[in-house]
Amino acid sequence: MTAWFIRLDSLPHHDRRLLRFSGADVLRFLQGVLSADVAAVKAGHAWPAALLTVKGRLVAEVLVLQGRDGATALAVPAELADSVVALLDRHIIMDDVVVTLDPAVRFALAWPEAPVETEGVVAYATHHPAPGCLLVGEPAALARACAGKTEADPNAWHLHRVAAAAPAWGHEITAEVFPPEVGFVSAVSYDKGCYMGQEPLARIHARGQVNRVMVQVKAAREPAGVSVLAAPGRPEAGRWTTWATGPHGVVGLAVVHRSCATPGTVLTVADGGAVEVSSGPLGDDPGVANKGKTAPLQLGRR
Repeated sequence: MTAWFIRLDSLPHHDRRLLRFSGADVLRFLQGVLSADVAAVKAGHAWPAALLTVKGRLVAEVLVLQGRDGATALAVPAELADSVVALLDRHIIMDDVVVTLDPAVRFALAWPEAPVETEGVVAYATHHPAPGCLLVGEPAALARACAGKTEADPNAWHLHRVAAAAPAWGHEITAEVFPPEVGFVSAVSYDKGCYMGQEPLARIHARGQVNRVMVQVKAAREPAGVSVLAAPGRPEAGRWTTWATGPHGVVGLAVVHRSCATPGTVLTVADGGAVEVSSGPLGDDPGVANKGKTAPLQLGRR
């Protein structure tokens, strides 16, 4: 089996920046501003979270990094790093919390096995942005940690994500959507108590319904870019957001209207190409009212 790695800063929208925290109130503060249960993240693991508006819509995707030394850090999209720091600073009122942006650190992901520990690199087990081992360190240290592994090209990376049904920032996950709409319910805790944006997500959870969901798709050829998907009577049935060519043709991820999220449903793109839905909703929240009707892949439960 091939041992792969990829530098996340080599991919559009995947580049991350590290936010370090200090102070006595870090855990309490992060519990109040992030959607995930920060206290439940195990040492040596990374867990996805979301920074939300008060209306429950995404501001930024976040990875909570729980160090074996007890330190908690965050990885945020590089394109949003300065604005995320500014937003967090605005919420630090009487809290003993200091947030610092580390501009030197970069990120890589290795799979399926974790690499040998290397000086200058911290490793975290993760399932986001895809299953594997998240490596955090300066570029030279990352190169040493990944020695002997095969560097993945974007196609191999997207094949890995599609097979794992792992949504990505700038692809499925975008600003102003609800996490369950884009397969990102693993970032949401419904049990930890109040946090910014919690009430709208709790109402969605109680109702058990969002109109759009993430699915896997397959097609005969790749699109020229992110494509609007159409269905009979529904000219904007969804968006084809990720694609890659594998041994059995083109596969991908799409965000579609729930009425189209059935295996075998055929959607069309503007150039007349056909896209077949190959899964039900992925990373969806079945909600309290539908706990007996779980999605084919139910994320967000430990």
